[in-house]
Amino acid sequence: MDLNLKLKKTVSQDKRKVKKLVEGRTFDLMIMSLILFDAVIMGLMTTSLFGPYAWVLFILDKLCLAIFIAEMVMKIWAYGKNFFQKGWNVFDFTVVALSAVPSISFFVVLRTFRLFLMLRYINRFKRLRQVISVFIELFPCFVAMLVILAIFLYVFAIMSVCLFGDAYVEFETFPKALFTLLQLFTLDGWAVSIARPVMVEFPYAWIFFLAFIVFSFLLIISFIMSAFTEILRKLLGVSPRFKL
Repeated sequence: MDLNLKLKKTVSQDKRKVKKLVEGRTFDLMIMSLILFDAVIMGLMTTSLFGPYAWVLFILDKLCLAIFIAEMVMKIWAYGKNFFQKGWNVFDFTVVALSAVPSISFFVVLRTFRLFLMLRYINRFKRLRQVISVFIELFPCFVAMLVILAIFLYVFAIMSVCLFGDAYVEFETFPKALFTLLQLFTLDGWAVSIARPVMVEFPYAWIFFLAFIVFSFLLIISFIMSAFTEILRKLLGVSPRFKL
């Protein structure tokens, strides 16, 4: 009976030590550095820089994976069932488990999800946490911009089909017109490949294209100003004098 109590006490002490280790800042920094190192290795594995020495990268990648597995085992042993009560821990376990399966680990798309492990350390760094917080704050504004952009593109796409659809294949149907307007929105060769050819047959088409470009510019500027206002308020605690 005394032996069992002593054994339980020893195991409990070991768990506390392991828990203190995995919760330490030094351990977090080491794992973060390892994740970044493994990300570089995975990037190099997609190139031919190492040629016949590519096996070195393979071994390093597997070594990193082994350390990730050891880290996961340590945390599961230290926390027990409580480990799976946090979403980040479940995400970590899923990513590492999938990476450990030989038939799956060859798919780089799945293995690169290990990079998302970096996100679990957000709460340890104030500035990084603030940046993510600002991103979350800006997300509704970003969604609102997408809605406005969708309506904006929808209206101009219908207009372009009605105006130029009979003469130019780029505006023949709504999907084609929408794709062409997205190219205009990014200013990717819009004048040479889109606007000027259309203006050959429709001399006043420049009014349509100029209106689209101007409204697109105003839409982007309004979003940038809204984002800048929120960043000043959240990060610097400054209330801008201007209001949108």
